[in-house]
Amino acid sequence: MKRLVLLFTLASCGASTEQVRRTFPLDVVVKAPTTPTDSGWTLSDVRGTASFASVRFFEGQVLVTRRTTPLDWLVSTAHAHPGHYEAGAALGELLQPLEVDLTAREPAPWGTVSAVTGRYGSVELGWAMGVRVQGTATKGAETVRFDTGLLSPGKPLSAIPFEHTMTTAEGRVRLELDLGVMLSRVDFGKTLATPDAQGVTTLDRGSPAFNGFDRGVTDTSSYRFTWQSN
Repeated sequence: MKRLVLLFTLASCGASTEQVRRTFPLDVVVKAPTTPTDSGWTLSDVRGTASFASVRFFEGQVLVTRRTTPLDWLVSTAHAHPGHYEAGAALGELLQPLEVDLTAREPAPWGTVSAVTGRYGSVELGWAMGVRVQGTATKGAETVRFDTGLLSPGKPLSAIPFEHTMTTAEGRVRLELDLGVMLSRVDFGKTLATPDAQGVTTLDRGSPAFNGFDRGVTDTSSYRFTWQSN
């Protein structure tokens, strides 16, 4: 009886579970830091590059979190604990390298995703070279011209939330890189390095500052995927 009711509901709504092949564009936009870091540094003249090798879309849903302060996390209970995340079926992919200019503020095209319709839940980003950021950090009377150095994560970044029911409707996916989140944990007073002849401090890879950068680059909330209807 339950199965008959379900079939009747789907028929009356005109719904179908059959997947249809489709494509959609993917573009990337960079969001500059707008607030001080967790340790009180104000960032300016932020620039650099982030290079990716691929993006893949999956049906598995992930825990949705929103960070409000360094010690405060608001957690949605609508999804499984991240330790229970399963990617599930692959629904789309773009296997094309991209280097992003971190000073760009307008959406830039990445390419066209080969996909199917269905309920999307998450994304995996594959790295090429990785991320390197330069800029100026100021706190009170102290100013640090910094260079993070190149960070190349050892594995793809998975379980990035993207919840959307993909139909054949026209539109595109947008990836926003949030530099404020990416650099939020970097304490520029703990670089364990001295400035070079040009006055630039490159973060020591064993320093708390570089550790904070590593955590920001691998934080899924630094990357936001959204569907943009035409």
